[in-house]
Amino acid sequence: MQQVIAGTYEIVREIGAGGAGVVYLARHLRLNKDVVLKADRRTLSSRPETLRREVDALKNLSHTYIPQVYDFLVEDGVVYTVMDSLPGESLDKPLARGERFSQAQVIQWAFQLLEALCYLHSRAPHGILHGDIKPANIMLTPQNTICLIDFNIALALGEKGAVRVGFSRGYASPEHYGVDYAGTAATQEVGTSATTVVEETPETVLADSAWHGVSSGADGHKTILLDVRSDIYSLGATLYHLFTGVRPAQDAREVVPMSAKEFSPGVASIIRKAMAPNPNDRFQSAAEMLQAFDGLYSEDSRTKRHRRRKLVAAGILTALFLAGGCSAFVGLRQMEQRQNAYALAEYSASALRAGDVESAVAYALEALPAERTIWDAPY
Repeated sequence: MQQVIAGTYEIVREIGAGGAGVVYLARHLRLNKDVVLKADRRTLSSRPETLRREVDALKNLSHTYIPQVYDFLVEDGVVYTVMDSLPGESLDKPLARGERFSQAQVIQWAFQLLEALCYLHSRAPHGILHGDIKPANIMLTPQNTICLIDFNIALALGEKGAVRVGFSRGYASPEHYGVDYAGTAATQEVGTSATTVVEETPETVLADSAWHGVSSGADGHKTILLDVRSDIYSLGATLYHLFTGVRPAQDAREVVPMSAKEFSPGVASIIRKAMAPNPNDRFQSAAEMLQAFDGLYSEDSRTKRHRRRKLVAAGILTALFLAGGCSAFVGLRQMEQRQNAYALAEYSASALRAGDVESAVAYALEALPAERTIWDAPY
């Protein structure tokens, strides 16, 4: 007998599971539509109205590269998030099979992911963080476009505002681990966490990180806050894996730089900046990183060489065109002169036959100008 959640969603099959919950493919009985149900196993400690505000923010998201969130519901102590069912597979699957992607393909996906982050980070009032960007959370559709998935409400708000958030080794920023390479703990409001589901794998860990603008507790201990630059690091680490086929090291200082021989120097530079251990050295926004990718072609050394070659070729072609035009002009001028000279010669011969020597000489001299230039036909 199939399980039905809230009298509306019939569980079809389990499509994923982790330490935080289970993901199901379900069928909306009334609409006869496939949806995804994410069941969170953790204890619900925040008030329902807080969760409602957060899920309402997610329901209002509408972007090409972000799945639509429909609702959340609580049944038997389990919180379910309802969202779009997307065709395709997550990018961790082809990576696990050893597949490699072309540089041009990954750059195209980078544009799409950055457009999605620009949208999320700019949402009122303080923006929405994803917090767990990795290949497993990027769905590749049959149309070869991507979708940034795994958006969930922050279900475990503690008394001090800390949220139990999952992150994956190699993709998480130093701030996720509580490491502060900037030298100071962040204290500004940073927005809402949009992801809390984690996978129970050897590479995945749980940690308490302060979100929602909480900066210190009663004991005065300051906690590093995640902000948009944390998403920038995770995106850079994800792109690093897609470009190289190698998962980056957990410690940001130990990440092996991308080879400038195998990859465009511009691409290697962008990824290096996105994965800087100090968040102040990274791109400060998704829009800034998007602009860097947008200018990648024009700043590439190969493009510059190609541009120089095109300029030289254009100069040579222009010179040949001008030379050809000049030759044509001179040729036409000399042809006209010859035709005129032949006519005057006929007049001179006719005058001489008629005995008019003076006119014959005058016609002959007119056919031979006193001063001859290089543009003139030979006598």
